[in-house]
Amino acid sequence: MGMDRQIEQQIRRSQMNGSMDHLEGAGKPIPRRSGTNFAKSAQMSVVNGAGGSIQGELTLRREISKLEHQLKSSTRTDAQRDIRKTLMDKRLELSVYEEARRK
Repeated sequence: MGMDRQIEQQIRRSQMNGSMDHLEGAGKPIPRRSGTNFAKSAQMSVVNGAGGSIQGELTLRREISKLEHQLKSSTRTDAQRDIRKTLMDKRLELSVYEEARRK
């Protein structure tokens, strides 16, 4: 499954769950983030490829699970926003691992 399709599916799931209702900045362009940490980790995952980085992928899956648990237990909206940003970066990084494994 291509990355574009995965992103579309995630957006649809979020819309159905109602987690995209009443978002700050609705209807406005999404602000650019620097993404330097994500860019470095994504680059390393592509360089490592499928065979050399299974442990990294497993570690990343554990981190995602931990972040999802933190998001569910968090009650502060600013903390939830920060966790969501980190979780999104980790999920994108995981998709890079998965895509590299398929090639």
